[in-house]
Amino acid sequence: MHFYAGGATAAFLFALAAPAAAAPLHPNSGAMVMQGTAADNDGNTGEWGAEVALKDGTFTGTATIRIAGVEMKAPLTRASYLENGRCVLKWEEGRSRMEIAGPCTGEALTGGVLSGFIPGIGSMTGKAEGQIRLAGGAAAKAPVTGVLPTARLTCAWMERVGGNVAGSLPNYELRFSNMGTLTLGADGTYRTTSSQGRYVREAGRIRLTSGQFAGAVGRLQPDKSGRPGVFFERDENKRPNGVHIVDPQRTSCTVARGG
Repeated sequence: MHFYAGGATAAFLFALAAPAAAAPLHPNSGAMVMQGTAADNDGNTGEWGAEVALKDGTFTGTATIRIAGVEMKAPLTRASYLENGRCVLKWEEGRSRMEIAGPCTGEALTGGVLSGFIPGIGSMTGKAEGQIRLAGGAAAKAPVTGVLPTARLTCAWMERVGGNVAGSLPNYELRFSNMGTLTLGADGTYRTTSSQGRYVREAGRIRLTSGQFAGAVGRLQPDKSGRPGVFFERDENKRPNGVHIVDPQRTSCTVARGG
């Protein structure tokens, strides 16, 4: 497949197929083609494209970027996924690595960010956007939000490591949550690995009202595979003194793979 037939031609072709309203992407939206533009903070501009499939919230396939006269094409890594309406595409080949991430629907990725490293160019950060065409012409049925999970959930968060020195990129490492696991009872009780307490429902959220994590607010949202989960956003889970109630970053409580 040729991604770079020309910006105007590509835009025209996508415009012909664009429906009147954007359909959301969902964990099993299937095969799709992405194509767009990129610009780094040094003034280099280029184009990128990806031919991928989305299954259980994970993207597989191949992505390409051409910028500053250099082309990099490689398979997506396992760290490419869809979560809460945001697409993250990562691909690597040798020393080259690239990531494009941003809010996305069944029609477009908008307001995206670009980061990576390409020999001969160096480290780069910038912006990216693009059009998305679904092979089936429509996204899969949306997972339902606000569903209370009945299974025992495993909780974890991602810690940023490195990336503080010029020319280096940060890595993100998985850390187990202070909760360990989370189980919500239909009677309004909750249990973690080492504590227990009570919670109340608040529309699409829960609020823990007693126990070690009293005051924590969790959003009832589907995980990448569409199964019910609980997500504790960092900025919603701080004590008056600024100390986190659950973890230092966003906490994801989901059914463990294979569970």
